[in-house]
Amino acid sequence: MLFLLRSVGGFLGIVAYYLGVRSEVTRRNIARALPEFSKSAQRNLVLRTYANIGQVFLEFIYLRFAPRHLIERGVVFENLEECRAVLLDGTGTILLSGHNADWEWIALSIGAQVIPIRVLKKTQRSNMIVRFLEAMRSRFGNKMVDVADMRKVFRALSDGEPLAILGDQAPFPDSVRVPFFGELVPTFEGTARIALRTRAPIIFFYPLERTRKGYRVRLVPIPYNDLVGPTDENIRILTARHAAMLEDAIRHCPSMWLWQHRRWKHDE
Repeated sequence: MLFLLRSVGGFLGIVAYYLGVRSEVTRRNIARALPEFSKSAQRNLVLRTYANIGQVFLEFIYLRFAPRHLIERGVVFENLEECRAVLLDGTGTILLSGHNADWEWIALSIGAQVIPIRVLKKTQRSNMIVRFLEAMRSRFGNKMVDVADMRKVFRALSDGEPLAILGDQAPFPDSVRVPFFGELVPTFEGTARIALRTRAPIIFFYPLERTRKGYRVRLVPIPYNDLVGPTDENIRILTARHAAMLEDAIRHCPSMWLWQHRRWKHDE
């Protein structure tokens, strides 16, 4: 089932490119972030990233209906035992990711393999999409919390629940600027603000590769014991640290990131 969905998804992704679905944005993003790539390498990456996002979207169907044991075993965490104690110590942990690989599968697998987590969500326009995503995300005990409801966000961490955040969400134009692919760009600073207020450990999901059964992922702690308090400078430093980690993960396997996202829209 997974092989078939990925095959169809990859084909549909390529079709979306040729239909012009955010194709100009994608080409511009890749050329801007990876100028060292030749023109042919950039064109090849554009096609591969469309195939990737098509695969990821159809994997959502798999995540919604496939048996638990297949989803659970599909994500191999390279160093899960090293981080298990942090996830289970009852103090709350920030699980940080980007729109990289299948971020939904990784979050779902943590909930299935270790402990149910809270997942930050944004409001969707379609009620049908909302119902589908909520049913998919909550299959193994994970719960949603609205990104705008900061009271519930802090309560989740104070109650000892891991909190999953996508750190490459669209920032406000006046958000803190940190290096990302050679430029100082506005970057979502919510992760740093939450961490510096709660002192919750941060663990970054670093996707290594797509496998036949799912994904292989490394869990990377992002230290910030040297930063005390949510000052403007500390927010900038911590945001820069996780932006650098995301950039490194993207460079490791550039086709698995969502290049269709208008990440540089405030500087275009």
